[in-house]
Amino acid sequence: METHDPQRTRDADIVIVGGGAGGLELAVRLAKAGHKDVLLIDRDTSHVWKPRLHEIAAGLGRRQVDELGYAGLAEQWGFRYECGTLESVDPEQRQITLAAISGREDQASAEVPARIRGYRQLVLALGGVTPDMGVEGVLEHACLLDSPDDAERIAQQFSRGLLANHVAMETAPTGDAGASTTQNGALNGASNGAHASPGRPYQVVIVGSGATGVELAAYLHEARGMHDAPVPKDARVEITILEATETFMPGVSQELREAIHQRLEEQGIRIELSCQVARVSSSSVEIGDGDDSVTRDADLVVWAAGRVGPAIVEKLDALESNKKRQFTVTPGLQCLGHDDIFALGDCACIAEAPLPPTAQVASEQAEFMADELLRRQKGEPAQVFEFKDRGTLLSLSSAGSVGELSGKLSDKLGSAQGSKGNDDLQVRGRFARAAYQGLQRQHQFLLLGPLKGSAEVVSDVLRRSMGPRLKVH
Repeated sequence: METHDPQRTRDADIVIVGGGAGGLELAVRLAKAGHKDVLLIDRDTSHVWKPRLHEIAAGLGRRQVDELGYAGLAEQWGFRYECGTLESVDPEQRQITLAAISGREDQASAEVPARIRGYRQLVLALGGVTPDMGVEGVLEHACLLDSPDDAERIAQQFSRGLLANHVAMETAPTGDAGASTTQNGALNGASNGAHASPGRPYQVVIVGSGATGVELAAYLHEARGMHDAPVPKDARVEITILEATETFMPGVSQELREAIHQRLEEQGIRIELSCQVARVSSSSVEIGDGDDSVTRDADLVVWAAGRVGPAIVEKLDALESNKKRQFTVTPGLQCLGHDDIFALGDCACIAEAPLPPTAQVASEQAEFMADELLRRQKGEPAQVFEFKDRGTLLSLSSAGSVGELSGKLSDKLGSAQGSKGNDDLQVRGRFARAAYQGLQRQHQFLLLGPLKGSAEVVSDVLRRSMGPRLKVH
């Protein structure tokens, strides 16, 4: 591909790179406050709320999880949007470079050349990714769940594997169990279910017992027909969650952990602890090294272990970062040594008080940053971001929703139930589901406004009640 020098294009007062929960909410908040010279840059053309990616992986279409186009939101609120991928940051010149966007393979030159954008204030909201942790075969053979494209890839591989497995069972000779085991009891099969042994269940292995892996397991357990063809309800699927530590869902309370563990087991989902995956192949995962290693068959492997910043962070030498590829920021979310560069969300870390990589954190930081940027422009003293944890909520498909509420809402509800103040309140059933959906509704109302937000809620309710739960192509 022919290359050209980056083209200098229109500058912006505030440039936001990354249109996730934090970056997009920040752009909308600034525009609502009357600050119109705001430029939002993202490599994609639409926004999907990341806490719902597991639903796409289980077969829902993007529209069914309320995908929103950046261009439409920019026109609605008055900020600017541009499709692009960050390539470099030059703090001295106060400018960033966006990589060229390639055209079709049969074209000799780039469809869009590299561009330079100047800024007065820069906010990096690049999000995070799942690290392979140096484990052999992860990038080659496992699926990640970092983007809508990743989610759709899981859905297609899962449904195609189920279909192949079902066809193999239908065409197998009568009485052919087809499954063999290794010396450790693991089933021997083939990659992606395409050559799965007839008579044995389709094997799904999810590595990591965080919220992503747990919610995905629950939803895949209910998924059947999606992309290739509906599969009979009696199609057999075995889902296993492997956790490297001795604790299931590290980071949540024991009470919540036990409630989730029980619901998953009732669904038939296996949870195995102290399982350090050493390598992933096209048809299996190997746990442990040496003579004590165990090989487990896996038609589909989803790697959901850990969270780090994107690879570009390591290439931006002018900005200080940590070993997890996160920009090191002050309590006011300012990149160290740079008064006009800020970072928020998964790609940022306050050294004195690291925060969990959640949409809740990114959203609260966006709200803080909308005021802080304008304060800085007026020459006012810097403020400190304070995270107000509202708790943890998980949706487990047919197993219901469960979680813990913290803060003011927990105090109010707890007082009504006669419990002491300042305690976390565990919620289940319809209330937990309503609280879970309420988090996204709050996000939608901020991005769409009251009128469009209400219309989207009604539309979503109708889709859930009248339409098919899964997308069938």
